[in-house]
Amino acid sequence: MKGTFVAVLRYAGVLTLATLGATGCGGGDPEGGDARVEVFSWWSSPSESRALQALLDVHRRDHPDVKVINAAAAAANASERRLEERMVEGLPPDMFQSYGGARMMSWVRHNGQEGENKLEAIDDVVASSGWLSSAPASVVESVSHDGRLYAVPVNIHRTNCLFYNKTIFAENGLRPPRTLVELHAVNEALAAKNVVPLAVAARDPSVPASVMWEHIFIMSAGATYYDDLFKGRLESPDTPKVRAALSAGLKAMKHMNANAEELRWYDAVELVGRGEAAMVMDGDWAKAEFQARGYALGEDFGMVTVGEDAFVYVVDTFVLPRGAVHRDAALELLATMGSVEGQDALNPLKGSIPSRTDTDISLYDSLSQRAMKDASDPRTRFVPSRHLSVPGPFFDPIDEAFWEFVKDRNIDRMISAMEAHYYIIQDYHAAAR
Repeated sequence: MKGTFVAVLRYAGVLTLATLGATGCGGGDPEGGDARVEVFSWWSSPSESRALQALLDVHRRDHPDVKVINAAAAAANASERRLEERMVEGLPPDMFQSYGGARMMSWVRHNGQEGENKLEAIDDVVASSGWLSSAPASVVESVSHDGRLYAVPVNIHRTNCLFYNKTIFAENGLRPPRTLVELHAVNEALAAKNVVPLAVAARDPSVPASVMWEHIFIMSAGATYYDDLFKGRLESPDTPKVRAALSAGLKAMKHMNANAEELRWYDAVELVGRGEAAMVMDGDWAKAEFQARGYALGEDFGMVTVGEDAFVYVVDTFVLPRGAVHRDAALELLATMGSVEGQDALNPLKGSIPSRTDTDISLYDSLSQRAMKDASDPRTRFVPSRHLSVPGPFFDPIDEAFWEFVKDRNIDRMISAMEAHYYIIQDYHAAAR
């Protein structure tokens, strides 16, 4: 993952907070341990839980007396609210999960003030894990602020992926679509056969919004324009390309399952696995979810990437809040998360590739090996996902507005919602420069 990937990751900016949970399950460590650490994470699906537990098992072998409590929540919005409550109350978890990008920076520069930092710099533990000497320079930069390191990146996910049911496509003589024209053609062909073309989960509005922006927008407007939109480089989001992409989104989503609002993202994966829908657009974590549910890559399902060889990516990390009760145990776990063994335990089960460049490639399946190859290809267009680029005050209301747009089909209203909040992106990136 050297070369081009090293150069382009700097577009991610500094690492930021995503969303975390407060209810969960025990980490399975021995009772009566003399230390403990509470981990807040949104990894709660079968594949996510299995991957995180594999990493925790590595840690337990070297720290058998430490009890790890894995507090995971399926509902991202509820997770974020609970985390905020605990941080305000002065009762932070010992460590929590975060994406790279603008949301974690809201804790590093809390309320926009340098002196209100809510995260502890972890330079020593990052160095001790060996991660610092084996990571691309721009990954190090992405978890840094003012010369200090604030997170351990555990993986890199590719978000612009399309998964499909192999049997449905074979029976209908179709090839998986990679362009917008191909997507519309496949949707129409499947709908004519009374097959649900596209599985969408809308119980969390951010999921259909991701289908729009990380997939349809990339296919419609291109990776460079996507980056321009979410880096605040446009004067206004009211442009012909944004309107055309929104129109394409409506055209695609008229072919989705009727029960979308009842489903979470992993339920949409299951629809495709069972053959009740033909395709699902999601990040490469969906690959791991298919496999955790017993579906075989290359036999039951396949995957292609969409959008002009773009590599739209997001980085999962873990951070240490100030005031963590079990600080020393948390630092030890963060060191494991940054280690080769820890990342090689997590990532093959998570569907992602490691943030380190010195891991064992033979442990990874063909799709992850392809992602690693693409990551080193100078022709690949690397673009940080909107999850990395966009502050929460823009991100959240626009996701809600997009799902309403899918139902009311009013492009002018959707554009107005984007315009009303676009200054947030512009101000954030202006301040970061």
